[in-house]
Amino acid sequence: MLKIFVLIKQVPYLHNLEIDRRTGTLIREGVENIINPDDLYALELGLSLKEQYDGEITAMTMGPPQADFALRECLAMGVDHAILISDPIFAYSDTLQTTLVLKEAFDNIKDYDIIITGSQTSDSSTGQMPYQLSEALDIPLITDIFTMEIKDHDFYCHRNFGHESQHIQTGLPILVRTQRHFNEPRHISLKGIKRAFEKEIEMYNFDTFNCPDYLDGCNQSPTRLVKTEKIILKRKNEVIDGTTKDKIERLIHIMQEHGIERIWTGMSQDE
Repeated sequence: MLKIFVLIKQVPYLHNLEIDRRTGTLIREGVENIINPDDLYALELGLSLKEQYDGEITAMTMGPPQADFALRECLAMGVDHAILISDPIFAYSDTLQTTLVLKEAFDNIKDYDIIITGSQTSDSSTGQMPYQLSEALDIPLITDIFTMEIKDHDFYCHRNFGHESQHIQTGLPILVRTQRHFNEPRHISLKGIKRAFEKEIEMYNFDTFNCPDYLDGCNQSPTRLVKTEKIILKRKNEVIDGTTKDKIERLIHIMQEHGIERIWTGMSQDE
């Protein structure tokens, strides 16, 4: 049976993003949280592979205890199992520390064929996790997939990479990074919601991994936050009156003043 794992993250709803000025971290308590939008496409791919190849799919996330609500949503969509990696000592982990924790989780699981992720998260937008995790687990990472097929424990796919069209064959396990709009995530049924709250969520914590010191996200993360700043974009509005000729001349003057005319036409006023 094909063993599929989909990595998701619970993130604050985009319009609710607030930063703790003391710690420089996102405030996650008491705000509306959702499954990271890009991860929904990874979930849909996982569910499609489950149906096509009679597989078993597990959703996994690393986060605070309230992240179990995101996993419940995954179960409602049709996921078979859910794993929550949560421990106060993992707080403030950067992408490297998160990668090391996830590596320990998969070393603990051992039996996996395909790991699927989204492109990036809406709360940090680094897009680093798929690349780092494939290196940590020493398994191939395939991105920008157009079509795919699994035969005899081998993965075949066609992907567009830059100006190239590539056909790839590799053995399992692999890690697949999905793109936004790669598919259409399914809706949750009432039956799915009922099923989601009847299932247990498996819990991993610091002790699950025999407490290796390098998993201490609080103290070992190499990323150091120096400053946070909320950027407010301000635009100067100008109303141009007069005849059509007056307006054109004023627009040309503004474009010349900001160098836009040169960028647009490739010529300066003197040429």
